[in-house]
Amino acid sequence: MKDLEEEILAASRGSGEELGMLVHHPSPQVISRLLLNSNLTEDHVRVLARRRNLTREIIESIYYDRRWKDSYPIMMALCKNPKTPQNISLSILKSLRIFDMADLTRNQQIPVAVRVRAEMDILERILTLPLGIKISLAKRAGSAVIVKLLQDGMKEVSAVCLDSPILTEGDICRIISMKKTSSQVIRQIAEHPKWSRRYDVRWALIRNHHAPLAIVVKFLENIKTTDLKELYEAPEVPSSTKPFLYRELLDRGQGP
Repeated sequence: MKDLEEEILAASRGSGEELGMLVHHPSPQVISRLLLNSNLTEDHVRVLARRRNLTREIIESIYYDRRWKDSYPIMMALCKNPKTPQNISLSILKSLRIFDMADLTRNQQIPVAVRVRAEMDILERILTLPLGIKISLAKRAGSAVIVKLLQDGMKEVSAVCLDSPILTEGDICRIISMKKTSSQVIRQIAEHPKWSRRYDVRWALIRNHHAPLAIVVKFLENIKTTDLKELYEAPEVPSSTKPFLYRELLDRGQGP
């Protein structure tokens, strides 16, 4: 007990390296007293803000302390901390730079509500952003932002989006099915070395009016016969594709 009392006293009056050690202390009592120390620096508090074993009260003390309100690194650290109350994280989001918000959208440790809010904030601004920023976002943001960038249809941006490791086959099929997706993006998907090999993606492309016919015809030989029959009967399949479906079925002895 005496040791704890001494450490609380040190937290109240200490400075320099001593405080640098105390910011890692496990006792909430020590940390609470530390936050009242006038010798505490921004670097010390940034270390504290990153800790994931702090109490709600300590996190709130950091956030509401006027000394740190204008410290971007501290606010960013709090927003990245999964233990930070959502109301605080959502409030901090309003002042974050767009790339930092993009990083948050891919951080699975951050609460879903915070990630979704960050995505929404980006989506509200995304269409007016310069090309270079859109390309950077395509490399850093979550799937909702990438899908929006693909809908935007800029060739250079779409190329980066399609190479994103976080996009799934389901995302790609959804993009293909969207009426707003441009013919340029559909062509890029059809020619993409990864996505053009996926069965469900090929299926979706065959049904799309913007998919290049020459590429679609090559897909047909690897489509299951039952699926070929279904595609032949589907009204949404382009009429220009139907003769090739018919021929493929005949070659398999399965004429409609």
